[in-house]
Amino acid sequence: MEIEFTEQNIPIRNERTQEHFPRRDIMNEERDHDELRRWWNVPFVDELSYIDTGLIGVYVLDGATWDCPRKISEHKTMAEAASAAHFYHSHSSILRAFDEPYRPTAKVGHLLEMSSLINGKLGKPTEQELFEFMFKWLPEETPEATV
Repeated sequence: MEIEFTEQNIPIRNERTQEHFPRRDIMNEERDHDELRRWWNVPFVDELSYIDTGLIGVYVLDGATWDCPRKISEHKTMAEAASAAHFYHSHSSILRAFDEPYRPTAKVGHLLEMSSLINGKLGKPTEQELFEFMFKWLPEETPEATV
């Protein structure tokens, strides 16, 4: 079974496709590099969340949670969830479509004030230094295959 997509090209996690999506029970730094390259910063609609909450969730694996994709929002219908996921992708410099190339990026700016607590230093690092410290486990960006 291949991954299913909404009309806006957003991946759909459901009973048929769930094995292809990021696991929910593993620390991000222990994830397989192929899984990270495939799913990092890719928003997806999760129909299975309806079973637990009565709402359809939009999720993304972006490091905001340490062991599972982060829930961005919940919606009453699949159309609303797909539209929201498409909006998030369209209005973010970090989120990407499933078929777009992987880039090892993450938002860390909001953590700069706490960074001395995070990395045990008194000085305030740059965003890049903080990113490299916190996300050193992300795989390198791979050059796209040339045709």
